[in-house]
Parts: sequence; C-alpha cells; structure tokens
Amino acid sequence: MKFYSFDETTYPGIPDEIGPEVRQTNRFCDPVLAAETYQEHLDEWAMCEDLGFDGVLVNEHHFTYFNINPSCTVLAAAIIARTKTLKVGVIGHVLPLRHPVQTAEEFAQLDILSGGRFIGGIVRGVPQEYVSYNVDPFTSRERFAESYDILNKCLTEEIFDYQGKFYDLKAVSVWPKPLQNPLPIWMPAGSSETIEFAAERHIPIARVWNPTVVFQDAFEYYKKVAKEKFGWDAGPEQCIGSRYIHVAETTERAIEECRKAVMYVRRLSTFSRPVQVPAPVPGLQTDRSYDYRKRSKGAEMPGPGTPFEKLRETGFIVCGDPDYVTEWLKNDMETAGYGHFMGMFRMGTNSHENVIKSKNLFAEHVMPKLKHINETTPVATA
Repeated sequence: MKFYSFDETTYPGIPDEIGPEVRQTNRFCDPVLAAETYQEHLDEWAMCEDLGFDGVLVNEHHFTYFNINPSCTVLAAAIIARTKTLKVGVIGHVLPLRHPVQTAEEFAQLDILSGGRFIGGIVRGVPQEYVSYNVDPFTSRERFAESYDILNKCLTEEIFDYQGKFYDLKAVSVWPKPLQNPLPIWMPAGSSETIEFAAERHIPIARVWNPTVVFQDAFEYYKKVAKEKFGWDAGPEQCIGSRYIHVAETTERAIEECRKAVMYVRRLSTFSRPVQVPAPVPGLQTDRSYDYRKRSKGAEMPGPGTPFEKLRETGFIVCGDPDYVTEWLKNDMETAGYGHFMGMFRMGTNSHENVIKSKNLFAEHVMPKLKHINETTPVATA
C-alpha cells in the first residue's frame, strides 16, 4: 500500500447560517483568512516527507468555497519547492476547461522541477464550472476525450499536427520533455464510460468517499474491462481509494475534534445535493452511466442533512483511535482491492494543530500496519 495526503482546500470562514443553496459569491471571502489557509495546508503537506508518506496530491474546483484552489498545478509547484523526495501530484486538472497543450507543458515542467516526482491527474469537472466558463457542458465527454488525446501526444511524441472537433493544431512539440517516460497520469472515475475510458488507456482510477462496496464495484469493473475488453491485467496498483481521516488518542476525542469540521464540509459542499443519484445530464452523464450508478450497491451519496454517525458508518469520514482507523482501513483496502490510499486529513474547519497531530498518529501507528496490504509496483502510469 502506498500512502498519500490529499484534501480539498476548503475555505473555513463561512457563517453557520449559510448553506449550499446560497449563491457562492466572493463577498464571503476574507483574503487574509484565505492566505492563512493556504499556508497551513502547505505546511501540512510538506510535513508528510518526514513522516514517511509516499506523496501528496491536490485538486482544483472553481467558484466555490468548498475548494479555493482554482489551479492545482500552481499549488503543486509550491509543494514541489518545499519538498525533496515526495511524489507530488494533481488529481486533477479540469482538462476540458484548459487548453490541453498548456496542460501538457505544465505537467512536463512540474516533472522537471520536481526531479521526476510529479503525478499528473485529469478530471472532467462539474456542470457549474462549465457554465461560468461559458463552455457547453453537453460537450464535456467529447472535449475530455479529445483533450486527453492531445495531452498524450504532447507527452509522448516529438512533433505532431492534430485536427479534431474542438482543436486544430500545427507542429506541436512540447519543451521541456518530462523526466519520467511515461509520465504518470491518474483520474477519478465514477461512471461506466469513464471507467472503460481509463481501462482502455491503462490510466489508474480513483474513488472518493463512497462506501466500501462502491469502491469494490468500481475497481472490479475496471479490472474486468481491462482484462476482457482490452487484454491486460489491472492490479491494485491501478486503483486509488480516498477518504476523510482523523486520528486522535481515543475514539471519543477523534469524534469530538472532527464532528463540526465534517458537518461544515457536508453543509457547504457543492456535491451535497438532497438527490441520491442525480439524473443524467447529456454530455456529462449518459443513460448507461446513470443506470450503472443506480445498480451500484450503496450508491447514494449522503446529503447535507445526513447525521455524523451515518457519515462515519459509511466511511465518508474514518475517525477514531489508531486501532479503530487501522482495522477500518484494513477491511476497506482488502475488500475493495486498491493499492494507493489518499488520506484527506484536512476537512472544513478542522484546526491546523489537530491535522498535524492526526498525521503524526497515522504515520506512527497506522501506516506501518497497512503497508503490506495489496503491495504495489512503482507508481502506476498511463
């Protein structure tokens, strides 16, 4: 098992009376608090090097206090500058909203700056982001596929022309080339089409938050498609699981320390709609993917009113003393069959001091007991 630190860069200063239905304008943003939040996150990620983590990953969202990091490559560069041995990755870059050649250039540059420690990551993004960028969300899947094709060519070919539905490119030759060949690329995958897209291209897939059985269903489907449709064997090294984590001296204290922070996240998350499985949006989610999600056991995503106890039961948050967290994750890892774990240690309003303590306890008492599970090859690549 490989261990990474990952979290949403959530803004912690939204008043209690504000919920997800309120328009998310920046009148709620105190730039001083935002700057403090960034610095605390950077310190929490950099400390992972001394604690023995394998890497750190960041992501991005737009126009939301749920995540105030609009450029994961900028944040990755800041982490790279503070570290020497950690893998540093993005999971991920909203590929359809950026020019894929620029994405490739930034990925290659980050790999050079890090000395070959970079993990690229790509996502399609959420509908609200497309609307504000004035990009047709109905073209999301097509844009993503074409952009990935260009990204891959940029990172693997000397020079190329490209003519597609969205891009017409001439004489593209990316400088500098990345140190790693091939450069690792990861991506989250929740729909059947996205899982198949990743399996065809040997891209490792990630799942976040869902109950163990949903992780298991996604990873087993990925491995099945890889074998039966594309003729290769996918193992745990191609599968990434991620959960909110908080460790304290006792389970009672862990619950006390993170309850409010978790409920803050659930209240504000743009994904916390009171709809169990959203209806399909053409171009974003097809009828086939909608049916796949409905068939998936335990597919409902807890809404903003879900009690903390239910969130803890389903694994949205794994919090407790070291023994509790170890046993919970051991079952999750062995049942779902993933080989990379991304612990989300910073949630909502959780204090910097609590996060530091939690990471220290996790590294000292939890990681050593889980490293042997689903032992992986070096970081999986596309």
